[in-house]
Amino acid sequence: MKQLPANLKYAFLGKDITLPIIISADLTKLEEEKMLRVVREHKKVIAWSIYDIKGISLSFCMLKILMEDNYKTSVQL
Repeated sequence: MKQLPANLKYAFLGKDITLPIIISADLTKLEEEKMLRVVREHKKVIAWSIYDIKGISLSFCMLKILMEDNYKTSVQL
């Protein structure tokens, strides 16, 4: 796993250090336990990755477009 900034840390949803997620390092132990319990209960809903979503091009999803503050949205076909 890669090195994280000081304000973040890894937590694990699975046993034996599996299913890593990144959480705030500022959480208390109680806050961390509560958050992990909720995430574990709902992980089937929130555990989607871009690879799970069929029909969406990865190149489209991974592209970052920097916008000006006063931009107008438009769709080009």
